[in-house]
Amino acid sequence: MEFVEFFTQMHWIVIVLLVVCSAFFIIEAVVPGFGVWGILGIMCGVAAIICEAVFTKSLFDVFLMIFLVLLVFTLVFILFSLLLSKGVLKKTPLVENSSALPEDYRNSEKLKELVGKTGKVISLCKPTGKATIDGVTYTVRSTKANIFVGEEVKVVDIKDNTILVELIGGKNE
Repeated sequence: MEFVEFFTQMHWIVIVLLVVCSAFFIIEAVVPGFGVWGILGIMCGVAAIICEAVFTKSLFDVFLMIFLVLLVFTLVFILFSLLLSKGVLKKTPLVENSSALPEDYRNSEKLKELVGKTGKVISLCKPTGKATIDGVTYTVRSTKANIFVGEEVKVVDIKDNTILVELIGGKNE
């Protein structure tokens, strides 16, 4: 009987603090990292326990309130874990789910098509610079020595997504 009375005789401040505590815990579960929302949720939970102790002066009610705060935290944690395992949180704007790098960054198959093609250096290759090949500007690396702006180069190989070039019609010194 006393368990039912606990809920019916709860002071309105305690109820508000529990609701706010729950809301902060839910926000903390969705926002990555342990931060302000989690700390505010803990503070509201502790405040609810203290208010319950002040208003009721019952040890049973205080322990029941501690149990309720821990139960809310546990339920939010379980909800968060389920949402994370189902992939729901990956679809929210709060969780970054893509890389800043292009999808084909590590795919050198596209670059392998450049082997044998020629282009023109647009910035000094010392040994790395930029060259325009088939109208597209690439970062290239000279295999031998410096190549100056305006000189013609030929793509000789692709290694680790690096375009290796050599000077056409002359010797690299």
